[in-house]
Amino acid sequence: MTISIELLKRVPLFANLNQEELTEIASICTEEKAAPNELIIEQNTTGTEMYIIAAGSVDVFISGLSNSRSLVMLGKGQVIGEMALIDQGYRSASVRATNGDALLYRVESEDFYELCKQNNHIGYIVMRNLAVDVAFKLRHRNLAEL
Repeated sequence: MTISIELLKRVPLFANLNQEELTEIASICTEEKAAPNELIIEQNTTGTEMYIIAAGSVDVFISGLSNSRSLVMLGKGQVIGEMALIDQGYRSASVRATNGDALLYRVESEDFYELCKQNNHIGYIVMRNLAVDVAFKLRHRNLAEL
């Protein structure tokens, strides 16, 4: 099964892409399923992929020396691991499926880079949207520390 264009329209990372560009994004998405409580992304490991959540929900959490703390629950139309589109650095948090199965679509950074070489507009829009998201999160974090 391929990811629907309607779902891609809901993903903020892909805001301002047209139907043809969303179809190109869909062509590099690979379906995956995660069982309840299955670890999808592990903190402090490197990764080359991001995931779009198509169904179900996931828990994003961080682990310290003696405990874990849930940061946010994410669901349909949201993404995890999107920083892999910028670099293949260490993951800042872990992600696991919640109580039900999660349907995800994986986007490999290498496939995304290749698509951006073919269509610079996609790369520009997605990276701009990603920069806006990172800036918002950084400002929010800094304000929370005041």
